[in-house]
Amino acid sequence: MSFLKAIIYDDVNRKKLLTILLPLLSVIVTYFIAASGGKMGYLFIVGAIGLICTVLAFSYPAFGLYFTIVVAFFFADIKRLLRHDLPMGVYIDVLCVLTFVGVIIQKRQKRENFFANYNHPICIAFLVMIVYSMIQIFNPNGGPLGSSLIILRRFIALQLMFFAAVEILGTKEKMVYFLKFWLFFATIAALYACYQEWFGYPAYEMAYIYSDPLIEGLLSLDNGNYRKFSFLADPTSFGIMMSGSALLCLTLILSWKELGAKKYWLGLGVLVMVLAMSYSGTRTAYFAFLTGVAVYIMMTLSNRKTLAFAVIAMASFLLLLFAPIYNNATLNRVRSTFEFSDDASFNVRDINRHRIQPYMHSHPIGGGLGTTGGAPGELELGNSFSHPLRGFQTDSGFLRMALEYGWIGLILQCATFFLVLQQGVRTYYRSKDPLARHLLLAAVICIFSYVIAHYAQGAIGTLPGAFLFYSLIAMIIRLKPSQPIKNSLTPDL
Repeated sequence: MSFLKAIIYDDVNRKKLLTILLPLLSVIVTYFIAASGGKMGYLFIVGAIGLICTVLAFSYPAFGLYFTIVVAFFFADIKRLLRHDLPMGVYIDVLCVLTFVGVIIQKRQKRENFFANYNHPICIAFLVMIVYSMIQIFNPNGGPLGSSLIILRRFIALQLMFFAAVEILGTKEKMVYFLKFWLFFATIAALYACYQEWFGYPAYEMAYIYSDPLIEGLLSLDNGNYRKFSFLADPTSFGIMMSGSALLCLTLILSWKELGAKKYWLGLGVLVMVLAMSYSGTRTAYFAFLTGVAVYIMMTLSNRKTLAFAVIAMASFLLLLFAPIYNNATLNRVRSTFEFSDDASFNVRDINRHRIQPYMHSHPIGGGLGTTGGAPGELELGNSFSHPLRGFQTDSGFLRMALEYGWIGLILQCATFFLVLQQGVRTYYRSKDPLARHLLLAAVICIFSYVIAHYAQGAIGTLPGAFLFYSLIAMIIRLKPSQPIKNSLTPDL
């Protein structure tokens, strides 16, 4: 035990261990690649890189946060490329846990109180949700224990990464770096989606689409084209992530005067992301983006430039709806977002919500984790149990919460989201630091768009957008109104 403590709590010993292990691992991996070749060689490379980065995530929590985000961006496309069902979801959960453990070790090394920076109403609200979720394991209405544990594993892992982000994003400079990092990879993902639209899917992605008639049906559009998902797992999570990222760029452009020429790069990012969002064919993303723009206008209405932006935004929206262009499939799908009475999908979801309401009213603690149709736990266990909610497609994240966690859980979730937004808006108006106000405004608008999207889809919790959502909440926690201005320099965004 003393040997392990010497390695865990001493930076010098950890570096020495890495110096020995990394060359040794390189030799072992090289041997196996030469011996196996082919696809196994690629798997060994991926595994070796993953193992090394796992150790680094444990030793350096900031690296753990950023590396986990990179993995979340590309893990679905890696699986499509290798045509191998790698347990990448489990690996991401492990990275989240190890990053949090690394944060706790650093706090102990600094002799810092564990609850320092966690004594915030938002953190307490999330702790309540974690406890309630763990109690759900014993829900008498629930399904098999394995299904509940699979759902709970991902939820707990994301919460741990959230608490790690509260520590990692501790200064405004680190928050600006996080936004730069996120927008860089979001722009790459957007550009690749545009490539898919303009030049077509690569062969390995077409093979993935044709591998399952259900996948092809979900991605297919009326004109024989397919919805675009870039590197991500599906068009819905991609479109919603593009919506939130575009709102971040747009908010920074409109509110941050000191950006100078960098605004043009951010403007290019907005253009590419909005295009990619439209190619995803995700109506929820379109609506979430427009609501985010509306919130920006309301929060900055006292600014005269906002009035000019509001006029331009309204004119652009009307042009989008009523321009005499009818042979563009992407434009037609965007327009269909605002034709609620003619949207068959919307009407079906509304009927389903009314049909399931008696179950919600009679089950205050819900039907248990993973009991609704399409839940990850149910899919992995092969629908092997019988339940009143089995096969019911919730679509809405709030509806799924009401069914699985009950109306008590739904109230807790809504109260948590309300508290996050309330604290963000309150801190924004009370802050005297211009940089903090820019960051808070961007965080509140992006988070609000995710909450709106969660009503129609399970937007909160999908990867990689979950890391953006929870990291922005962490920023709100650390950007306190009383926080002094450390310097007057504008970070290089």
